Amino acid sequence: MPDVVIVGAGIVGAATAYYLAEAGARVEVLEATDIATGATAASFAVDVSRVKTPRLLYDLAVAGTREHEALEGAWGAAPWLHRAPTLEWAYATEGRARLRERVARLRSWGYPAEWVSRGEARDVEPALALSGSAPEEIALFPQGTWYEPTVLAGALLDRAQTRGARLHVHDSVTAMETVQGHITVVRTATGRRISADVVINCAGPDAAKLAALAGTRLPLRRVPGLVATTTSNRTRLGTILHAGDLNVRPDGDGRLVLHSWVQDAGLDLYPESGDRVDKAQRLLHQARTMLPGLADAEVQEGRVGVRPVPPDGMPLVGFTADVDNLYVVVSHSAVHMAPLLGRLVARELTLGREDRLEPFRPTRLQGDDEHEPLDESARNMLAMVTAASKGPAHGR
Repeated sequence: MPDVVIVGAGIVGAATAYYLAEAGARVEVLEATDIATGATAASFAVDVSRVKTPRLLYDLAVAGTREHEALEGAWGAAPWLHRAPTLEWAYATEGRARLRERVARLRSWGYPAEWVSRGEARDVEPALALSGSAPEEIALFPQGTWYEPTVLAGALLDRAQTRGARLHVHDSVTAMETVQGHITVVRTATGRRISADVVINCAGPDAAKLAALAGTRLPLRRVPGLVATTTSNRTRLGTILHAGDLNVRPDGDGRLVLHSWVQDAGLDLYPESGDRVDKAQRLLHQARTMLPGLADAEVQEGRVGVRPVPPDGMPLVGFTADVDNLYVVVSHSAVHMAPLLGRLVARELTLGREDRLEPFRPTRLQGDDEHEPLDESARNMLAMVTAASKGPAHGR
């Protein structure tokens, strides 16, 4: 079994550590801050299967849903996983057309999707009050799920450690010593010098910086995003809502999580700066227009995270071209995808090459940053952020 160093203790690093330790590998995890405090903690964190394209990525996402369910079965409980139907609609003509195309595509792929009337949508979600500008038909996806990512990351790392993995927090990687394209030593801020057969880059938005320490280049776009959590309130939301540019989901104990790609436009890459408070208040004001029960709610917290987005929107999983023992695991929509990616990576590194990962190798992007995103969710995210950056909000 290999000796493995995993850099990053977000959701991807946690899942990779768990499955490798379970397979019998010797695992050390290095984290510059604390577990699941970066992009993982600032994720909207829902099942994203319904927005994933092309078909190979959709199939991977559906398998990701099953992997969460497999963990639930193996552990006997899944406190991070909450099933809830999803309601989605668009206000603008173009957005309605895209949604209609997506519902038709998903049906042809066998994914549960249907149209309901405004009245039927209210039956599904009694807390909802639709404005006159809302369409007559609402898309319903009965098999939605929202996640508590920090709960899952903590559980994965706890179980990894019971299987022998060692976790080092507040200890960043400062250098990598290489010989002829092979990492021989990983050096950290506290003075550790660690040798391993494989170094796994699970550093998320910092993955490109980590790759540079090893002398290689990793194309990656860093996209800041804000999620706001409300205080407990009278709204008892039982669904996930995607309403134009506004996304809303439950968060337990009467709280809600709010997000908008339009409000993400103009956010600073550094979470300690920018107008996160104003943007979080705008999210709450927008949510109150369709959820009257939020009248007594306040913003409890606004969290900014930086999302790692490869140029084509597809995950990066595999060895790099010019450092033979540097293995990359980076993905947009990582909370949903992490358990599956962690299991497949562990299989590949302990049993042999995993064919399902072939389309996602980092070498496909070698020497070229200009790619049209193939993933629908990444494409729409970048389009909305770009449009909102140029002027007034366009999402409604």
